[in-house]
Amino acid sequence: MTDDDVTNPDWRQRQLDDMDAKWRPMLATPEGRRAVERDMTWSDHGFIRNWYPNRHQIAPQAWRSAQPNPEQIKWFADQGGKTVISLRGGMSFGSLPLEVEACDAHGLTFIIYRLYSRDLPPRDELLGFIDLIKSVETPVLYHCKSGADRAGLAAALHMHFVEGQEVEAARAQLSFKYLHLRHAKTGVLDAFFDAYLTARGDSDLDLRTWIETAYDPQAIKAEFLSSRKLGLAWLVDKVLRRE
Repeated sequence: MTDDDVTNPDWRQRQLDDMDAKWRPMLATPEGRRAVERDMTWSDHGFIRNWYPNRHQIAPQAWRSAQPNPEQIKWFADQGGKTVISLRGGMSFGSLPLEVEACDAHGLTFIIYRLYSRDLPPRDELLGFIDLIKSVETPVLYHCKSGADRAGLAAALHMHFVEGQEVEAARAQLSFKYLHLRHAKTGVLDAFFDAYLTARGDSDLDLRTWIETAYDPQAIKAEFLSSRKLGLAWLVDKVLRRE
């Protein structure tokens, strides 16, 4: 593990420490708290998620959603939730300190683990995430910013590795039902599953073994970009501003 390795618990703790140093003093005063809330609402597009949280129960012990606000964290806790996994890494919006504060207030375990909407994770980070989701206390909530792409990848991996669903069915977590756009740069996440299913063919090659032995994120992305017409890239990059 390196100093910038998301699989390293020390890296994840540093993201929280950096957040704490930046935002915690602001939360201590009414004026500062209002500033943090404004940042969540406007800079991080929380006003959209207040209207549509893109929240779905995908299994008896698992949910997926967009970035939750404190009230939505409370809702999850009221459902018996135990763990919240943010897939946004150390993002710098006011959403993060308010989320951490709400998780603490309601007794939820909060975990940061960085995934990507327009890229594929390195092998060790992907395997680390699979190990993580198989070990956390449930019910668990996976979220990113919009609840479409990174949450979709996490949900698909959960359905396969935790619930035992076949890859062909699990990958449906990446669909327009959840606002995922295959015909944009976010379609590289679909290309991940395409690459595995092509490599597997009619053999019994399982997904984890393929990741451990043959997964090449750079090659998958290069092939995806060279073979697709990304007509919706402008929407994802400029309008929706997917991370």
